[in-house]
Amino acid sequence: MVKKVQNKELDKVEKIEDDRLEVSTVLSLLEHDDNVMSDVQKEILEEEIAELEPIKEDQVNVSGIYAYNSGDKVEVKVYIRNGLSKGVKLEYVPFVITNSKGDTLAYQIFNLESLGEIPARSARPVKLYFEKKNVYVDNIPMDDWNVGFDTRINVKRRVRAEYENLPKDIEVEEKIIFDNFLKELPELNEGEFTVSTFSIGVQKNGNILITLVMRNGTNKPIKLDKIPMSVKDANGTVVKSNLFELKDFSVSPFRARVCNFAFPTGLTLEQDVALDNWSVEFKLQEVAKGPENTETSAD
Repeated sequence: MVKKVQNKELDKVEKIEDDRLEVSTVLSLLEHDDNVMSDVQKEILEEEIAELEPIKEDQVNVSGIYAYNSGDKVEVKVYIRNGLSKGVKLEYVPFVITNSKGDTLAYQIFNLESLGEIPARSARPVKLYFEKKNVYVDNIPMDDWNVGFDTRINVKRRVRAEYENLPKDIEVEEKIIFDNFLKELPELNEGEFTVSTFSIGVQKNGNILITLVMRNGTNKPIKLDKIPMSVKDANGTVVKSNLFELKDFSVSPFRARVCNFAFPTGLTLEQDVALDNWSVEFKLQEVAKGPENTETSAD
């Protein structure tokens, strides 16, 4: 067995040269592991974490404990430590083992979805099994190896956006519907801005009303001056298209906003009609023959 533990305690927060803080991380286990593991085993893991080099805030780090030749594979125990202020989920991650000269000793991509979300300021133990075809030396040297993420990795942090500027008099039932819609949307990565269609319908006054939910996963307000939009019917025919101009419109950092856009049709209906099979595309397109698209509005 090749053991590698750094001899430095991680029991405080202190300033470092680049103005980022060194952060402590605590043991985090999956529910099953937490239930079956004894207190003694947990104490051993906590001691291993305490001996690792400190990590900086906003850093996701991998630290190796041992590399063991198990026959057809090399078992490598690591801790993935999350120095972010929010949880992080990893999917397909490339790991590389190198020596002090920078030579690559092993390289393999692992699917880490089963780890779930690693909470903020926590460390999760993981065993990686490198296939022998991905190990380029006969043996991993005992005192000269290091495991890390491939430098090309882009770890994405998930963001949970909450609504802003909902009407104060919104009905409870309606708010629940909007909340459920937000929860069911694909996860939002930090740095992303998304626009999702909540509903399309025709109002009694003849307007085709498009309700969108915009989510801002960046740390800065996103301002929109214009948004192109085309509406297609169930057959994929473009029935309306317009460039909406927005005034003083923005979505705050890590927030979601409900927006309504209306295309007048000149029709009059007895009741509102939902257009469940219709769709929206955010670009201008040629409109099929029909009533002139002369008036549009947004709010």
